[in-house]
Amino acid sequence: MNKTAVVTGASHNIGQGIAIVLAEQGYDLAITYRSNEEGARETERAIQELGRKCYVYQSTLDLAQGPQELMDRAHRDLGQIDLLVCNAANPGFRCSILTVTPEMVDDIYASNYRNYITCAGAAARYMVADKVEGNIVFITSTRAEMAYVDDYLYGSLKAAIKRATESIALDLSSYNIRVNCVAPGAIWPVKPGMEERIKSPFVTESIPLHRVGTPREIGEAVAYVASDKAAYMTGTTVRLDGGLILPGMMEGYDKIPWVREEWKKEVYDEAMKMVQGE
Repeated sequence: MNKTAVVTGASHNIGQGIAIVLAEQGYDLAITYRSNEEGARETERAIQELGRKCYVYQSTLDLAQGPQELMDRAHRDLGQIDLLVCNAANPGFRCSILTVTPEMVDDIYASNYRNYITCAGAAARYMVADKVEGNIVFITSTRAEMAYVDDYLYGSLKAAIKRATESIALDLSSYNIRVNCVAPGAIWPVKPGMEERIKSPFVTESIPLHRVGTPREIGEAVAYVASDKAAYMTGTTVRLDGGLILPGMMEGYDKIPWVREEWKKEVYDEAMKMVQGE
């Protein structure tokens, strides 16, 4: 039987890169998208051109029943699940703690934590039932380790996934199911029209390797982590960020204004409106 994988959020960028690389490595795939069907079909065509099967599902994984329904369908279509890659996520609200609302917290929690954990649980149950010594890979972020002024929601939940991975790896080790994270830094698809963005000062001055990463590079990392070459790896995080968050990487650069004055004023004005009940 061919190797099989489920990749969530595979309609563009990192998820698309992962799915295509896995197809090159011989996997049949089930992929999901939330709203970008055109991108998902693009991924499907690329996979089919490689001679692999691809099942495409529209799925809203931040709904409580979404992850189990996805895994039931993928298991039925693929026959078994050898690899789950949890990539679909909400990139998050960038906001001050002064303007956060319960709705923001609930939304990003459902998309970036509950989604991953419940997908992993549903996939792992099938792996155990089928006696598959499989793999689960969570796509986290360097933002799990590096603090930014307006990133406490997304960054903290990515950090929570990193920590959860360690316990889940212990939990599933007796079934020889490996669980790991891949943590991208700045990853941009290399497509026409993006040349100026790729050459921006953020890239040339802030990333030690002076370039962004590509979705393909994340896909190659995931394929390695899930392969027999990494058979002794579980409960760990592989970081791909060009050195972006290395300790001391800002030495020699101009001082960064961590809190911009214009942003501070916008936040203050909004917070005062909330205090006044407007």
